[in-house]
This record gives sequence, structure tokens and C-alpha cells, in this order.
Amino acid sequence: MKNKFDLHIYLSRIEHLLNLKETLTIIAKPAPEFFELMDNNLQVNQTSLVALKKFMDTHYGVNFEDYIEGIYFGQETCENLIPSTKHLQEAVEFCKRNEYQFTFVTPYVGPKGMERLRKHLDYLNQEVKDAEVVVNDYGVLHLLDTEFSNLTPIIGRLLNKMKRDPRFSMSGFDISNIEIKNLKRVEENQKEAIKASSFELPVYQDFLKEKGVERISVDTLSQTVDAKTLKKWGFPVDLYWPWTYITSSRSCAIAAHTQPGKDSHPTSEPCKFQCRKYEFTFRSDKRMLPTVFRGNAVWMSTRSLSEDYFGQGFGRLVFEPYIPV
Repeated sequence: MKNKFDLHIYLSRIEHLLNLKETLTIIAKPAPEFFELMDNNLQVNQTSLVALKKFMDTHYGVNFEDYIEGIYFGQETCENLIPSTKHLQEAVEFCKRNEYQFTFVTPYVGPKGMERLRKHLDYLNQEVKDAEVVVNDYGVLHLLDTEFSNLTPIIGRLLNKMKRDPRFSMSGFDISNIEIKNLKRVEENQKEAIKASSFELPVYQDFLKEKGVERISVDTLSQTVDAKTLKKWGFPVDLYWPWTYITSSRSCAIAAHTQPGKDSHPTSEPCKFQCRKYEFTFRSDKRMLPTVFRGNAVWMSTRSLSEDYFGQGFGRLVFEPYIPV
């Protein structure tokens, strides 16, 4: 049996959570022409659900729906998408009714976003004593450490600065005309370099422990992260799959594109949540994993990398049925 992990579901929208059974439903053998009509979200949703179901059944002998231990709820990349107080309360009550661990996911924020989060964290600090909070902003980590001691911080994947790139060369790499001794060793060193992260630094590990951090996060990345690397990090690890975060900014390309004449995020106008309606897809002369631009962030589907990661020794799988916007 492969190394066993806990299964948690990450959802950013309350309707997907309150209809969790429907969110996790596998459509029975959709016809090819029907599958082609599905958008990126739904295609990855269906193929990932099938892969997860098969893995859990084959290696653990369980139905993945019966194995869910917790819910991740919230937003990582945009403070405009922070759930309302009402939606947060509904998510907490849903988890209590179904006996799920509740984990609140937070983005990097400015002053206004920080005040919104402070109210949410105050509610969780009083009402959900064992709640976890994923932080993608050191200011939010400081807030937890100084004001909300009942909440357990988890370092989010946006603070994991590993190399992220969906592109692969189709034609291979140019070979130097100069003879290289021990070429295999050079290749091994290169692979180790792109797997490196600040989590391997003892001083950083000590800093996180002082702040009460108990878990850290990683994406399913093309270079893979093996059990040897995970052991160096010194913390239980959350693995996010199948939507991998690539990059983001405070400017929203989708909002700008839907407002003629705007070259960047229309800060003078209220957000209309265009990211939940539209997306950009990427094409390249390089072979690359499926990649989309939603809102202010770029995401790639790493559904095909599940076998490279499952069983590597991470403690928790954070399964994303949909891109978290």
C-alpha cells in the first residue's frame, strides 16, 4: 500500500460546498462530443474525480467520498473574492453538521482586505476553536500570531517559492559542443536545484515554528517533489491537486479585458467578478500542461501528474474540484 494521506476538499464558492455531493459527482461515461463541450473546469473536474476514485479504491480500498476529513474554504489570490461573513458562517455550519475539519484559506491583502480578514478570524477564533487558517501573506501570519491564538496557521502555497512553469521543450535541449564529464551528475544537480525551496533552511523552519505554523503547502509541480525532499522540510505537507498556482498580481487582466479602453485592473469601478465568467487559455510553440488565466491569476492543470505524487509521503491531499476563484 502506498503512503496514506488525509483527503480534504478545497472550494472557494459557497454553492459548490453546500452542494458537495453534486460537486463531486462523476458523470457516467460522457460521450466524446459531450466531453468536448465542457469547459476547462469541468473537464479537469471529471478526469480528476475518476483518477482520484481509482487511486483511493485501488490503494486504500475506500470510496473517496467516505474518506473526506476536512474542507478548505476561501480564496488565495484576490481580496475581492474573500467570502462574505454569511458565506463563512454557512461553510462553518456545513462542516459542523458533517463533522469535517474546517480550514479557512486567505489571500495576500491590502489594508481593507486585512480588516475584512480580521473580522472573519475573530469569528473563527471564538466559534471554531480547532480551525486552521491557510496564510499566503506574512502580515496575516503576524495577525494570527498576535491576536488569534486559537487558530492554527498553515503556510499557503503562494509562500512556497519553488519554480513554476507549465512549458516543456518539444525539441529537447541544445547540447554543448564542449565535452562534459559526468553529465548524469550535472543533470541530477539541475533537478535538485529546481526542487529547492526556503523550507529547507533551518532558520526559516524555526521562524515558522515560533509563529505556531504546523503545516506547509506545495503544488503538484512538473519537476515533482519526492519523499526525500519533503523530509527536509520538517513539517507535515499539504499537496494541492489538480489545479496548480503559477503566478498572480493585484491587477486583474480579465476585468480589464471586459472593460473596453482599460489597460489594467479598473480600480475606479467595483469588481463585477468577471473571473467567474471568463478565462484566457494559453497556447505556445512549446509543449505545455493545460494553462488558463482566471481573474488575476494563472493556473495549470496537473491532473496527469497524480501518479508522480500520490504516495510520496505528503500528509494531506487538498483536492480542488474547480479553479479556486
